[in-house]
Amino acid sequence: MSTLPYTYRVVGRESAAWHSSPCTHGCDYIIQIVGPDQDVHMEFCPLDAEQFAGLLLEAVEWSHRSD
Repeated sequence: MSTLPYTYRVVGRESAAWHSSPCTHGCDYIIQIVGPDQDVHMEFCPLDAEQFAGLLLEAVEWSHRSD
């Protein structure tokens, strides 16, 4: 169970919360990061989400090294 106040939802790209499309790859759906206020804070297509997740994991690894 997550203690973070954030969650996600997967929607069709036509349901993007922001006017600019979050995908340039032609993906059919997007992943929205939703805050505790139920507002969309971030949107990614699956490919961009995977790259962003990798970047975050890399940053976490580096943060553990700097202790």
